[in-house]
Amino acid sequence: MALVTGMWQFALFTFVSVLSVALTTFLVKRNKREPDQDFSDQPIWLSSWAVAIGDRVLPRTGWFFKEHYSDIFFDYATKIAAERDVLKRSRELEESYYKSPGTGGLAFWAGISDSIDLHFDLVRDGPHALIVGSTGSGKSELLKLITGSMLVSSEDEFEMVLIDFKGGAGLRHLNRHPWALTLLTDLEKERHERFWHYLAGELKVRELQLVNEGVSSIADSKSLKRMLVLADELPAIITSHSLALPTLEAIAARGRSLGVHLIATSQSLSGIPRALITNLTMRFAIGVTDPGDLISLVPTMRATTVTNSRALAIWGSNTAWFDFPMAKQLPNLDERKANDEKISAWTHGLPTQFETDGETFALADRPLDHKIEKLNMALFLGTSLLVVGAQRSGKTNFAQLLSQLNSESYVTDCPNVSQLEEAFQSSSIVWCVMPSNMLLPLALQRKFENVIYLRQSNFEQHLAAGLPKGAWDEKLPPGRGWFRSQAIQLAMPRQFQDQSSQANGLELPVR
Repeated sequence: MALVTGMWQFALFTFVSVLSVALTTFLVKRNKREPDQDFSDQPIWLSSWAVAIGDRVLPRTGWFFKEHYSDIFFDYATKIAAERDVLKRSRELEESYYKSPGTGGLAFWAGISDSIDLHFDLVRDGPHALIVGSTGSGKSELLKLITGSMLVSSEDEFEMVLIDFKGGAGLRHLNRHPWALTLLTDLEKERHERFWHYLAGELKVRELQLVNEGVSSIADSKSLKRMLVLADELPAIITSHSLALPTLEAIAARGRSLGVHLIATSQSLSGIPRALITNLTMRFAIGVTDPGDLISLVPTMRATTVTNSRALAIWGSNTAWFDFPMAKQLPNLDERKANDEKISAWTHGLPTQFETDGETFALADRPLDHKIEKLNMALFLGTSLLVVGAQRSGKTNFAQLLSQLNSESYVTDCPNVSQLEEAFQSSSIVWCVMPSNMLLPLALQRKFENVIYLRQSNFEQHLAAGLPKGAWDEKLPPGRGWFRSQAIQLAMPRQFQDQSSQANGLELPVR
């Protein structure tokens, strides 16, 4: 019409209108076709002239600024605000080693939840806890923070037993605290069996103590201290020894009344029996937790409820997202230990040497009863005794001591079978020591009612003697061995003790 009538202004206006409609339609369709990209793992950059996510500068115009961009920046701002709250509060509490504002038997401060202190009492809110998170998420850091806070927040002193299956890197510093009794790592396989027996024996000893006091719970006991067992990398721990899982399950099931509390860490729930998880009633999920694990920990959890907070606390029917700082130091490290004798019993058991009283020839370790029993010479009177050991295992020195303590039996150091046969021809009762590489005929073996095995020459001989596989240690001290499946330490002559102590720079314990 414009062209026919000669109205060129109207023709120009029509052309511009059609062009703008076409351009707008093209841009809208293009915008709809462009998929939403995932920027969750990209850094955010802010400046006075532009904003960017990763290497993509976002448009300045509201028409092209997508809705999910706004969500990303809102989450980013929320996270920054939470980090500032945690930083501010952690600076306030750092000098007090993050002391909890609350009180309780095992009180601790865990972090900041919506600008509010998140603190618990493991006795009240536990009695046991599980920390779950992927590698590098901060499980050990949270464990360190919780434990350090407990050490300054709890109403009474408590004892710590540490199990670290990352070579001791995570909990070694805690072993320097006066209340720490021992540290077990995956590198000390020769200690594992005795440790689990001793830890299981702790429950038995506490039960007897409560019975003797006439009370049913540690809350009513006047003498027992609470014990905190820290287990870093739980799945590896429970598969390391056949006694590990039953002992930890016993602690989880009976520890509340006996005052033994467990805090464990794991990368996931895989490999942890359901019976054990059920009793670890306080849970902490950190970092990128497996969705299946998260739903197992909190059945009502859905993806829409996840926030940018660093961790999730779950206790009873309650949940709270929170953030926590890294504890830079722990209180009272390297101070004098509270009970050296108890620490030695947990870590070493038998002394490396002891002086006989004229009747006692050995000390026997009974970890399940938390006792070291004296074995007297009367045990062997009227019977033949064989002591088998490698070079420098202490067998010859023990033979010298036997000849001093008992003159009625025939004591000999037999380097070969013929000498042993001659010894039995001379006396019906023979006390003999022989090297571990000697093959003894069955007829001669049966003549010995009692056999003591010291350190063997190699691992194969150790197994051939029927000794525990996990107890093999080529660095056993002289006189250390086994009698009737019990670990023992034989007495050594006084002059041998003096020489050994001078060589090692040790003071001899007197028992």
